[in-house]
Amino acid sequence: MKNVFTDYPDIPWKPGWRLSAGPADRMPFITGSFCGTLTVPGADWILQLTEPSAPVTTRFLSSGLSLRTGKKPGKNWIHLVVTAPGVLCGTVSGLPLPTLTSENGAIEKNEAVWVTNDHSIALLLCRTNRFALVCGMLTPDRAFDHAETALKQNFELLEQIQTDQRAPISRLFSINSRHNAPVALAAESLKTRLRERTGPFHGLWSTAEGFPTETFSLNELYPLVRAWNLIDPPTALELVQTALGLQQNGGGFPAWVDPGGATSPAASRPFIAQSFELAWRNRRDQALLKKTLPALRKYAQWAVRRFDPHRDRIPAWQNEEEVFIPGSFERGKATPELTVLLIAELEAILRLCDESEHPEPAAESLKEEHAQLIHTLYSVFWDPEQKAFSNVWKDGHYLHEPSFGSFLPLFWRGLDKEKRAALINSFEEIHGFPGHAESVGLKREQTDDTVHLPVAYQFMLLETLRQTDEARPLLMLFIHRARENFAVWFEHESIEAARRTGSGETTDQPAYALGTVTAAFILAVQDEFQREAAHAPSTARLLLKWARRLRIGRADLLIIAALLFALLVVHVVYHPPENRNADDRLAEAALDYQQGRFKETLAICRRYPDHPLSRFLYANMLLLTEQPAPAAELYRQILLENAGSPSALFGLALALQMDGQFDQAVKRYRDFIDIYQDRLPDAAARAEEFLQFSNEQFRSPPHWKSVLALPMMNDLGL
Repeated sequence: MKNVFTDYPDIPWKPGWRLSAGPADRMPFITGSFCGTLTVPGADWILQLTEPSAPVTTRFLSSGLSLRTGKKPGKNWIHLVVTAPGVLCGTVSGLPLPTLTSENGAIEKNEAVWVTNDHSIALLLCRTNRFALVCGMLTPDRAFDHAETALKQNFELLEQIQTDQRAPISRLFSINSRHNAPVALAAESLKTRLRERTGPFHGLWSTAEGFPTETFSLNELYPLVRAWNLIDPPTALELVQTALGLQQNGGGFPAWVDPGGATSPAASRPFIAQSFELAWRNRRDQALLKKTLPALRKYAQWAVRRFDPHRDRIPAWQNEEEVFIPGSFERGKATPELTVLLIAELEAILRLCDESEHPEPAAESLKEEHAQLIHTLYSVFWDPEQKAFSNVWKDGHYLHEPSFGSFLPLFWRGLDKEKRAALINSFEEIHGFPGHAESVGLKREQTDDTVHLPVAYQFMLLETLRQTDEARPLLMLFIHRARENFAVWFEHESIEAARRTGSGETTDQPAYALGTVTAAFILAVQDEFQREAAHAPSTARLLLKWARRLRIGRADLLIIAALLFALLVVHVVYHPPENRNADDRLAEAALDYQQGRFKETLAICRRYPDHPLSRFLYANMLLLTEQPAPAAELYRQILLENAGSPSALFGLALALQMDGQFDQAVKRYRDFIDIYQDRLPDAAARAEEFLQFSNEQFRSPPHWKSVLALPMMNDLGL
């Protein structure tokens, strides 16, 4: 049966992964230092699932895991789920049942094994191919009863529940498995951060990164809502409602709140209304909108006063903890990003007012504030000489300080087209935002680098390009770079996991640690990648779609394609162009190549050595004569001039494989699959097959010559 335990990506074992029954579970199980072991924090016992030396593949969930081991991993496996706080049940196939061990010894009685310590118990009950582990402040009899109840549960139903809950996550997976592990870890990390209502929180909340104790940060609300909208929209809405419940008497919101009721003296960044709008649009509940709009109106009025206490219509951050750009705070210094965020907040509230069936009386005053903020953005922060929002206002003087805030006006949907074009052109020239020499790609070693390029900037960059890059080339370039770096991060973490597990080394760093914004960013990037793939079907798919509409069969399509090709050949042969320039001669070379006249092809290619098609034909012939090294160099030269050529990329990968450079070949095949898996599905499937042969160090994949004749790959005029 296909389920989440078989469909989820493999994750190498790493100590410290949390398994819990849900937001209310405050004593999670954690993976141990040695492969295949579980325990709870502070315990002196371990549950040994497999032999520590056995090689295993793991699939991690926030509420369970799956282990596969041995020569037949499809038959030798363990699946387990945490069904309630302190209760874990599982099923085994082809492997011994788990064992419970402790340094202080274990007690065996009535089919059960248990360990006691300071009024706490861990009891393991195994029957046939099922097992249940119960731990907590219980007597042995009560623990045994809980274990009996757990064993009576329908485990297939538990698996199905887990699968159904993760269906939205699975829909984000691509056919290139290399990119799926970070997506799964991001979603599961967000699930492990959820907490039940307590103290000041009247609903679900999420623990933030960078605090000594569990804390809810409202500055992370917008990324949280963006991510939860993809994997569970009701959770996104509940998180927003929890945040709205933290509104203070004056109308504002603190930057963070902890369960004890302590609040930040700094205000949250202006993303409250936008977060609510993002979550509300999934249900469009008019009753909820009517209830919430007065609070948002009060918040908007408070925010305008808070960030403009002198009422000079130039908003400025009021606290060092509030600023969006770390280290940029100075008293009385106004920067463009705050004005942009306030404009976006007011527009979100005005859109909600338009959606409401009940008129909001304060809408007109909000429109006046909105118009004034736009005037400030254009008159104060726009530098007409630089054609950028690089001005800073301080003590009545303009200062030229380009920063990420200079780029952020693109986040506003209503930005003037001329100014938007100037910012996009600037971004395209430097592949980044003003004031940063770094590329838009993340650091490969660490996805949440806060020194060179904070992940919050990356998230806002994604949101900005989504709204302003109409043709989407910059957005897709950014997405491809980001996805590659997520994959590199995962590979780096996996290597560290294998090293530490092999040496028995322990660490306080949680397993595959992802901050909230980083996890949200990974999911948002993958969603945009899948969206683009869905909107860009291959030519073959389009032909088949129209063929189905016109009731044309596949055989008819092949006949039509053959006829068109024959007509093209006849036209080229019997109607040669009068001006036989380089393109004409190379078209003749392509025809000679297709008909197997390689000597004639080579003669023409040598006359035009710098033309991309000439290099491509020459490289193909070098491959056919088993000269992969010079062929690889030619394919590289083609890619320098035609970076979007699938045929040259595939040819390079194949040449590297035939030359014995298997690691490099694998990377190129992965690049090909990542970029063309939806546009060229047949070629991507062939690349996946050749990748496996490269991993096994086979220089000549079966039928490799047929790849050079695939019509879908000949994009250079062949």
